[in-house]
Amino acid sequence: MKVYVLHASMFGHTEVLGTAIAEGAKQVSGADVVFKSVDDVDPEELKEASAIIWGSGGIFGEPNLKMSTFLSKLGGMWFTGALQGKVGGVFATTTTQHGGVENVCRALQTPMYHHGMIIVSHTGPGTAERTQYGCPYGAVAVIPVEAAKDAPLNVPAEEEMQLAREYGKSVAEVASKLFK
Repeated sequence: MKVYVLHASMFGHTEVLGTAIAEGAKQVSGADVVFKSVDDVDPEELKEASAIIWGSGGIFGEPNLKMSTFLSKLGGMWFTGALQGKVGGVFATTTTQHGGVENVCRALQTPMYHHGMIIVSHTGPGTAERTQYGCPYGAVAVIPVEAAKDAPLNVPAEEEMQLAREYGKSVAEVASKLFK
């Protein structure tokens, strides 16, 4: 069972969150996880996927240009129904608390609906971590911009990374139930 975790990371933040999702998916027995930038994936590869989890940084509450460009390449897949019935999930990052991270997730889900994919939500018990860092639409992180160009990369909080691992595992588990 192949699980693709695809990121459209402009500065590295979304890629870091994606690594946690890939780690979680790898916890599922039989999961062969492919972790790539959308710049490096041929849409035809996705035909072999059981699950696809894609994520993007947000620009004013919308997916970034890398993701928009990638999604525009999936028209042929839509026309042939190649992604229909595959399991899907999304993740997003923004630089501020009100940067539209939930809107980015919802925007990333829309193409999945058009492709006829089965979208896995990111709900769970109302823990303090989930209440503060969680999002029902997918895995998210709010990561401030670095203070200077030579500053170390800011990364998601450990709570955000843990929720992302749980989400990756959850999406892979759903796929494993459907594609035995």
